[in-house]
Amino acid sequence: MTRKMRCIVTVWLLACLTVVSAVAQDYKTLIGKWNMTSETNGDPVKWPLELKETDGKLMGVLGAGEGAQPAKDLTYANGVIKFKAPYQGEYYDIELKMNGEKLDGTWSGNGDSGKTSGTKVMTARGA
Repeated sequence: MTRKMRCIVTVWLLACLTVVSAVAQDYKTLIGKWNMTSETNGDPVKWPLELKETDGKLMGVLGAGEGAQPAKDLTYANGVIKFKAPYQGEYYDIELKMNGEKLDGTWSGNGDSGKTSGTKVMTARGA
């Protein structure tokens, strides 16, 4: 292989690694605790969401303390988080996207739908 060909292959491999790394790091800003509100017809339901990385994957936990449950069927692609959240014995579809410092999106299920939004809980450094 010529030197020029090796250089082209090396640059191509580095570009591929950069793209793969960028996709994997894309959700890092989402990791943390979020104060969420889902509403329809002006009736808000507040709930906590924790997004964390486990074994290199984005995972979600709904609720806090002993009542906390994992988000079901969580996916993250093209900047959009999708999962199913339990509420009063039913599962509801949640779809969220980062909008500046907030998460904005929708919920739907049980024949109804509405808006969902959240703000990240800021913690003191070292806490």
